[in-house]
Amino acid sequence: MLYKEPFVIYLNISVCLILFLLALPTLLNKREKLKVRLAYFTVFFFTVISTCIMNLFVIHFGNYKLVSILFIWFFIPLLFGPAIWYYVKSLLGYKVKKGIIFSFIPGAISFSYGIYLLFVSNVEAERVFGAVMSGHHLFYEITNLFPLILTIIYCVKAWFFLSKLKISESEKLYVQTKLKKAWAKEFVFYIFVNVFIFIILMLVLIKGYDVPPMNMDLIGMPIFMLFVYLLIAVRTMMMYTEFEIQYVVSITENTKKIQEQRLEISRDVHDNIGAQLTFFRSILDELKTSSVPLGETVDHKIEDLSNCCNDSISELRNTLWVLNSEVIYLEDLKLKILNFINKSSLVKKNLIFNTAFDFSDNITLSSKQAVNMFRIVQEILNNAIKYAEASTILIELKQQDNVLLISISDDGVGFNLNAKSEGYGLKNIKARVADINGSVEIRTEIRKGTHFDIKLTL
Repeated sequence: MLYKEPFVIYLNISVCLILFLLALPTLLNKREKLKVRLAYFTVFFFTVISTCIMNLFVIHFGNYKLVSILFIWFFIPLLFGPAIWYYVKSLLGYKVKKGIIFSFIPGAISFSYGIYLLFVSNVEAERVFGAVMSGHHLFYEITNLFPLILTIIYCVKAWFFLSKLKISESEKLYVQTKLKKAWAKEFVFYIFVNVFIFIILMLVLIKGYDVPPMNMDLIGMPIFMLFVYLLIAVRTMMMYTEFEIQYVVSITENTKKIQEQRLEISRDVHDNIGAQLTFFRSILDELKTSSVPLGETVDHKIEDLSNCCNDSISELRNTLWVLNSEVIYLEDLKLKILNFINKSSLVKKNLIFNTAFDFSDNITLSSKQAVNMFRIVQEILNNAIKYAEASTILIELKQQDNVLLISISDDGVGFNLNAKSEGYGLKNIKARVADINGSVEIRTEIRKGTHFDIKLTL
């Protein structure tokens, strides 16, 4: 009996090790979702290796006392087909519905029969084991064939799913998804063809040439599956390399498109609103310098409109700064804040601004973070300048790893923080902090100044 030869042990152990090494790179590939990796590992490694090990312990060593474990363990190879279906759907981002549970019914029946064999006598266990070894145990023969039939069913099911699947060109990662679909079809095709050939080969050899079924289980199956998985493993590594390339290409293209859109928006804002504000300011400047007397009241209104127009142009430039910057660093934010403080000190000459910046790394910021951080500081300083009646304002920005601490305090009149209605400025500050997942603490008392502590994760 060939399956009893010593080389069968080395063959099965070698196959197990090779399959493990082939499956490991995909299992450790963190670019892919964990459920996809686990499904692939189950198809590639778990079901086949567990079957090889069980066949060795029970069939090769002729241990009739473990015949019950042989039937209990059958639910593992029955996972082969469902795992293929789960892998294909998860790879393309689809959930697997409850229908997969029905495929576990044969496994449950085999498991129950194995439990029954645990409690039979040694004589009965030896009789069942003898029937299995001689190929005359019908339930074992059917159960042994069922994982292959179930695999064929799930391969057909997966093929129809992939054939009907439509991928929209508007999807963010269209090329990568298209590649994954092509790979999934190729994967299903390899499994289907090879399992179908193995079924035909097994039936011909066992029924036509009286090859013992145990030779197929312990020699034919490991060799055949090793060949199949070597082919699939090579193709998998090639496809995942292509996925990585296409992922980088897709991200680069999307970043380029976003940058182009931002440039278009900034041009439109600058050309339309900016041009109108500049034209408006030039008219006001002409009225201010007009030789015709306009009256004191009109002069004041023109002055107010001119200041408002200058403020609008300044705000427009701040918006364009964010839109036009491909990458924004903490140092850029620091310079923008210092620029705003310098302009404010020219307006409020009797107000002293003290600043302290402590950045361990010049971390990059998203446009959303940058604009909100600047607006938060701007809003707090504007409120202090207008209402606090302060003589000194202290602005501190400190970076600790990926956390930015913003501290702004003044020695002004303070306000009642417990008042029923908050001002618009305070609500706006809290809303902006929340928008970038930060926290703000405000400490203030009447005639004891105001202190803002803001914590932001970069």
